[in-house]
Amino acid sequence: MMTDEYLPFNPVVQPQNRLPAGTVDCHFHVFEDPAAYPYTAKRSYTPSLAPWPAFQAMNDIIGADRAVLVHPSVYGHDHRTLYDALAAHHDRLRAVGVLSLDTTDAEIESLHKAGTRGTRVNILFAGGSQLADAQTLARRIKPFGWHIQFLVDVAAQPEIPAWAATLGVPVVFDHFGHPSRPDVNDPGFKNMCALVREGTAWVKLSGPYRVVDAANKWAAIQPFVDALLAIRTDRLVWGTDWPHPNIAPPMPNDGDLADMVFKWLPEQALRQQILVRNPEVLYDFPAFSG
Repeated sequence: MMTDEYLPFNPVVQPQNRLPAGTVDCHFHVFEDPAAYPYTAKRSYTPSLAPWPAFQAMNDIIGADRAVLVHPSVYGHDHRTLYDALAAHHDRLRAVGVLSLDTTDAEIESLHKAGTRGTRVNILFAGGSQLADAQTLARRIKPFGWHIQFLVDVAAQPEIPAWAATLGVPVVFDHFGHPSRPDVNDPGFKNMCALVREGTAWVKLSGPYRVVDAANKWAAIQPFVDALLAIRTDRLVWGTDWPHPNIAPPMPNDGDLADMVFKWLPEQALRQQILVRNPEVLYDFPAFSG
């Protein structure tokens, strides 16, 4: 989704509920001072500042103890922000990078040691890896136990889930598969669900405002949540998508997003699985001990 005016995040966060201890926010970005961390010239948008302290303040308020930094497309294949964040908050963070075909095995090993556990293929915004790269990247990352995370529109390209199943590594779909047609009976969404049923794919319950109209507090996303819960609860994770880059207004409030989890996942055991245990498996976090 492209916008004419980039919206900054909402710094006021006032949730009515607190997420379970050990919760992992499985999808966020940081945008630091571009004088220190320059953006790639090939990008789809230019973000406003969204530095680590602002993210940590938000996560502390909603009760997320751990998080997964997803390397944003505006940095291309330059992982300096990722390395620096992981080094400063190693116990709290894991990351998903953006490899290129030129990335060396030594660099992949270095990213792994730092806390990276996957690479992202983003065909919706300029600056990321491309779909054609996925097969080669899958072979490169398999020895490290990584996954490939896809930012794709499964409604526009319904063949992608079946193709992703051939890669030989786990795959993760951002934002409910980012379907441009918000219909749980859409062939692309159903194909993604089939891959979840097989256990090959994971789906992030994140970015609902990228799928449905945010004006109704995203209640329209509930059928998507229910469809995924009916398939496999052990292949779902959740994330805020902070600072919600490059979206149309209104800017979501992260307190509302955290509260929405309690409507999506009303049972405590379900919240514990999707917010705490599943991310520990997918991102190689140790079991949370408080």
